[in-house]
Amino acid sequence: MFPLRSEVLLDGKAESCRFRHDENDSTLHLAVYRNERIVAVATICQESLPGSERHDEWRLRGVAVEARLRGYGLGRLLVKLCLDHAQNEGGRLAWCTARESARGFYETLGFASSAPPFQLPSRGDVLFHEMHYVLPVEAVSKTG
Repeated sequence: MFPLRSEVLLDGKAESCRFRHDENDSTLHLAVYRNERIVAVATICQESLPGSERHDEWRLRGVAVEARLRGYGLGRLLVKLCLDHAQNEGGRLAWCTARESARGFYETLGFASSAPPFQLPSRGDVLFHEMHYVLPVEAVSKTG
């Protein structure tokens, strides 16, 4: 998982491929294997939005698919499974920091930009968007 994160998302910077909350019990790491090699990954962890104190917010991180396997739905599948996990754990909002080049991908999944694009100090060459996805609240049926 970490080598693919490093290669696809971090320009090969292995020292940056581990994220805060990677080791938490509630964090979900998913991977797609092809011939015993990881070709797609995604992680979701319980993490509040910057400035928020809520405990029902989850951060989607490290979504990466090998370039030659993009367009087959692997990223979409992993993101949907991550969202399901957050919802099952009581999450009400999922969020991510998406590169400008991935903004459309997240929008097709129902994420929306919450503010103007910004640059990260470590990646001044790339525009990012904070994107939010409101997780559905399951209706409780009352019978009787």
